[in-house]
Amino acid sequence: MKWHHSIIFKITLIFLLAFIGIGAVFVLLAHHRDKNDLMHAQHYVQLAIRSSFDRATKEMDWEKLKEAGFENIETEPLRSTIIEHAKLAKKEHKNALGEPIRPNLITIFYQDFIYAVAKRPRGETIVLLTPYKKEVLSQFVFPVMAYLFIFFLYIGILKSILPVKSLREKIRLFANGDYDIECSSEKKDEIAGLANEFDSAVKKIKGLRDSRQLFLRNIMHELKTPITKGKLAIEMFEDSTYKDILKNVFKRQETLLDEFSRIEKLSADELKLHIAPYKADDIVDFALDIIDEKRGNITQNIKPIILHVDLELFATALKNLLDNALNYSADNHAAIDIKENTIVVSNKGEPLECPLEDFAKPYFMGTKKQKSSRGLGFGLYIVWHILRLHKMKITYDRKNDTNFFTIYF
Repeated sequence: MKWHHSIIFKITLIFLLAFIGIGAVFVLLAHHRDKNDLMHAQHYVQLAIRSSFDRATKEMDWEKLKEAGFENIETEPLRSTIIEHAKLAKKEHKNALGEPIRPNLITIFYQDFIYAVAKRPRGETIVLLTPYKKEVLSQFVFPVMAYLFIFFLYIGILKSILPVKSLREKIRLFANGDYDIECSSEKKDEIAGLANEFDSAVKKIKGLRDSRQLFLRNIMHELKTPITKGKLAIEMFEDSTYKDILKNVFKRQETLLDEFSRIEKLSADELKLHIAPYKADDIVDFALDIIDEKRGNITQNIKPIILHVDLELFATALKNLLDNALNYSADNHAAIDIKENTIVVSNKGEPLECPLEDFAKPYFMGTKKQKSSRGLGFGLYIVWHILRLHKMKITYDRKNDTNFFTIYF
C-alpha cells in the first residue's frame, strides 16, 4: 500500500492543516487586538495631553499627566529607541492614495508596554510611557491550550487507528491458515468492536474446522479398515485371476479415498506445497506408477528439463490429466509432451462441452454426457487447483479431432 493511500497519512495531513489554520487565526486575532489597543491608547493619550496642556503658559502639566498614569521618558538610550520605532511606525501610516501620513501622535508597542511619541507645536518631541500594557499571557495561553487540545486529540485518534495494522496482520495470518490468532480488544470504540467480532468468527471457524477434521479422520479410518482387511484376506488366496481382480479393486478404492481426501483439502485450501527440483521424466514416472496398468497406452515425448514442484501433488495432477485423457479417448490412447515451458496432454475424442474454467468450481460435475462411471468427475477440479497452488496455468484447445490440455510453467 502506498503511503498516500494510508488513513494515518490523511488524518495527519488534516491535523497539520488544522495546526496551520489555527495558528494563522491566532496571529490575525493578535494583530487585530494589538491594533485596537494602540488605537484606544492613542485616543486616551490625546485626551490626557489636551487636559494637561496649560494654554496660558503653553506648558505641559507633568504632575497631572503622572496622576493619569503617564511617565515622561527623558533617559537615554530608551528615549532614542522609542523615537526610532515611532519613525518606522509612521511609514506604515498611509492615506487612501497610498501616500505616507505624518501624524503628530504615534503609539507603539515596545517590550510589552505602550509608548506614545508626540510632536509639540514648537517642534519638541515628548515620549510618554502609557498606563496600558500588552496582554502577553492571554495571547499565549489560548493558542497553547488550543494546540495542546488538537495534539492530544490527534494522539488519541492515532491510538484508536493503530490497532488496524495489527488486525490486518492477524487477518493475513488467518488467511494463510493460522487459526490460533488472538485479536480481541478491551476497548469500546468501533475498531475494537470489529476486532472482537473477527476474533469471535475465527473461534467459530476454528471449531468448525476441528469438527470437520475429526469427522474426516473417523470416516477415512472406517472406510480404510475394510479395505485393509480385504487386502490381507486376498493374500491368503491362491494365485488366480480373481486375486488380481480383487487387488485392482482394492487399489482403486484406496485411490478413490485419497482423491476424496485431496478434494476436501483443496476445498478448504489446506494443501501445503513442498517445492523441490525434479527431473520431468521422474515426475511422469511417479504419475504413471499410480495408473500402472494403463502405462502402455500413453505415448511419452519428454525433454530432459528440471521442474520445481511438489512431487506428489504435481504427479497427482498429471495422473488425473492422463487418466481423463485415457477414459475419454476414442482409441484408448493418450500422449504427453514436455518441452521447455509447457506440458501438453492430448487425446482423440469428444470435445469438452463446458469451458475449462467451470471445472474449477466446487461441485461442478459437467454435463450428463460427461458424467460417467469412468471416473469421479473431480479430475480436472483437482488438476486446476493443484496448478493454481503452483502458480501455473492450464488451457484447453482442440484441433481437428484432438484435444490438447496445455500446462504453462
